[in-house]
Parts: sequence; structure tokens; C-alpha cells
Amino acid sequence: MPADDRRKWLLPVVLVVATSSGGCRLVPRNGPAPEQVAEARRLSNLGLSASDAGDLMRAEGLLEQAVDHCPTDVDSRKHYAGVLWERGEKMEAVRQIGKALSLSPGDIDLSLEGGEMYLKLGLLDDAERLADEAIASAPRSSEAWQLRGQVNLARGKPVDALADFQHSLAFHPDSRDVLRQTAEVYRQLDRPKRALATLAILEETYGPNQVPSDVLALEGLAQESLGRRADAVESYRAAILKGDAEQETVDRLAALESGDGAVTLR
Repeated sequence: MPADDRRKWLLPVVLVVATSSGGCRLVPRNGPAPEQVAEARRLSNLGLSASDAGDLMRAEGLLEQAVDHCPTDVDSRKHYAGVLWERGEKMEAVRQIGKALSLSPGDIDLSLEGGEMYLKLGLLDDAERLADEAIASAPRSSEAWQLRGQVNLARGKPVDALADFQHSLAFHPDSRDVLRQTAEVYRQLDRPKRALATLAILEETYGPNQVPSDVLALEGLAQESLGRRADAVESYRAAILKGDAEQETVDRLAALESGDGAVTLR
């Protein structure tokens, strides 16, 4: 058979082999087939819509289908992990984030999401590893420094946590979460004036009467440490009026109003 005719005969066979392969790839080096990625994204979007509507069971099923349809689609796997976490399937959520990271090493968003999950599960070594990876990938990421600060705070290292939170604030000075956590660290370090100064900055980010109860309660604790009993009473009362204050705040107010300031600050 002439060479030209042989090439014409072989070409359709090659195409059939390529397009009939399993999974979501035509051939491994070419990545997912466009139509299979499109279907995975369609299912993923339906899953996110179900999640937004509060139907987490349906969302989980749709996102699981999306991942099964195209296991290499990182976004579908990330969304799947998020819904699993909300459904209380926390270890499986972490496993899915780990798979997503193996597909997209160094992904800052995945590192942060996975790190937060590990932190909440008390897996501090894993959380620290992902925090360090996030900082290495994005040294100016406020969220990455915050995550490492939270890990150090959970480890009982407030000085290290403070340094991390200060790095975080350097890149996002108005971050409410980081300002709140920084004030808490100052309180733990017995630096109530610095705690109050940080809380003042935090409270400026809220509108009138919008300051949350936990911020007002922390303000009261710092004022107590400085011997400002009247100011502390005012802060505790404002916190309790929010309707969601913790029992400790109620107890602190009761102790001060009864004239007993001997309740141990925690």
C-alpha cells in the first residue's frame, strides 16, 4: 500500500482510539475534553444554586456528579468540598480539598480553605503547613498571614500570633476579623490599652449601633483590666442588649453591678 494511502487509513483509527478513551480527557496530555468540562461546570453551577437555596443534600449530589464526570476539574471539587463541610462531612471535605490541591499545587485559595478546615478540626500541623505554603505563594496575602496567626493562637503562642496578625493588617488594615483577633491577643498578653486602641479602630468600621456583642464584651474586659468599672459596665450592658451575648458577659456585668469585681477574667 502506498505511504499516502496508509496514512489516510491510519488517521481515522487514531481518532477513534483517542475519543473513546475513558474519563474526562481525550488523551492525558491534552487535558479534559471540552464537552465533559462543560457538563461538569453545568452540574457544578446547578449544585451551587441548590446550595444558595439551602438545599444542601441536592447540592452535594450535583457536585458529586460534577466531580465524577470530570475528576480533574478543580473548581467542581473545591465547591464539592465546601458543601460537604456545610453538611457536616468534614473529613471527606478535607480529603476533597487535598485532591484539589494535588491537581493545582500552590493554589492560594485552596491552601487557605484547606487550612481553615484543618484549623477548625484541630489539625494544627496540617493547618500550619498550608498557611506556610500560602505565605510562600503569596507573601502579601492578608488571609495567609491571618491563618498562620490563628494557628499560633491555637497553639498558645500569642506573641507569634501577634506578629502574624500585624503582618496581615499591613496588607488589609480594615480587616474586622484580624482586628478582633489582634485585640484578643493584646488582652491575653495583658496589654489592655493596646487592646482598646485596636478595638477603637475596629468599631470605626461599623455603623451606629452596629458593633457586635463580642466586640463590646472584649472592650468591657479590657476596661476592667484598667480599673474602669463604669466604662466596663456600659460596654457589657451594650453587649447584652444585642441579645446574643455570652454567659460570661452576663456574669461579668452582674459581678460589677453587685460591687464584686473579684470574678476571674479569662
